[in-house]
Amino acid sequence: MKKEKLENSINQFILWYKKNGENSFDRMDYWSSPLGILAKKTFYKNKIVGAPLAIIGLLLENFFPTIQKLFSKPHSEVIGDSHLALSFLNLYEDSNDIENLQEAERLIQKICSYSTKGFSGMCWGYTFGWQQSRDKFWPKSTPMITITPYAFWALKKHYELTNSEISKKRLLSIANFTLLDLNVTNLEDDIQSLSYSPISYDIVINANTYSAAVLYQAYELTNEIKYKNKADIAIKFILSFQGEMGEWYYEAKSKQDNFIDNFHTCFVLRNLFYCYQVTNDTTILNAIIKGYNYYRLNLFYSNGRPKHFAVSKYIKLRKYEMYDYAEGIKLGVLLDSEIPGAKQKAIDLADDLISNFQQGGGYFVTRVTSFNTYHRVPYMRWPQSQLFYALTLLNQKI
Repeated sequence: MKKEKLENSINQFILWYKKNGENSFDRMDYWSSPLGILAKKTFYKNKIVGAPLAIIGLLLENFFPTIQKLFSKPHSEVIGDSHLALSFLNLYEDSNDIENLQEAERLIQKICSYSTKGFSGMCWGYTFGWQQSRDKFWPKSTPMITITPYAFWALKKHYELTNSEISKKRLLSIANFTLLDLNVTNLEDDIQSLSYSPISYDIVINANTYSAAVLYQAYELTNEIKYKNKADIAIKFILSFQGEMGEWYYEAKSKQDNFIDNFHTCFVLRNLFYCYQVTNDTTILNAIIKGYNYYRLNLFYSNGRPKHFAVSKYIKLRKYEMYDYAEGIKLGVLLDSEIPGAKQKAIDLADDLISNFQQGGGYFVTRVTSFNTYHRVPYMRWPQSQLFYALTLLNQKI
């Protein structure tokens, strides 16, 4: 793929973004509505009784996404705003164009204005509530370690480019949330797991990788051993639950009622690489190499496009998920120095994405369903901002 094609794609997206802004509808608009919450809660308790309401949600999410607009209004989320800020910081780093820096700083200020209060440091949740499982409802603004780090990385990038002490103070505030507010669950063999949120005791692989990455990077910035010690706990947990083929299931539990998907696998590998960059621990690198090999062999179709599930839990009706493209591109760029062919895979994914899934308006298809229909409602949280960031990251490397 020629660099000109990539730059044209990025410029087309920017034109669309300038026209539409960072607010959008969201794939969770139905599921976070009273009807959607009831649907999930009922389904988790009784799959037969809850199936009709759950099927409505699947149909709306995949085949009739415009109807979901009845359940919400355009809004922004920290994941979207943070990826946008990171994208404009990448563009500023490349061009020294002050307008890109100003847009990134506007988004960062906005992000900081809606952080969740009452914890040991800055943290974020979704602006909506949602039913995660039979007995677990997450109220809106409940801070989560799976989304808070994106604000950390936006602030970290801003600090690296501008030497802003305010950004450094804020990112270390996030590190303190990660250090102090997540719950610890004791498992067998002196293994401990860090929770998804201060209100839960989940045992989730990718959540621990986010914690480890933030804590190691805070250690790198401050040389304060407390961050490293807590990160070490998460790393021990993560490595202990890697499968023989290199895989990680979503949760550290029985393989039944569990799943392995594409972008969560990318999250784990990416976050582990952030940890490796700080520690230079070859045990972590070997786990990454093994995990990337599993990813390449099991999470792509024969045509080279991302497969959403290697092991599925429920029917999701997704053939191609653009979020998988975004994370695959980012991962390939990141692992270029350690895994031969990783960057080329990122280039191939970007070429396919731009050629086949970027719309005339500049944004990207959200997903292709199992029936080969195109979901064309652009959600900024999932996956427009991630795709924008992935392409700006790749643009720095080719």
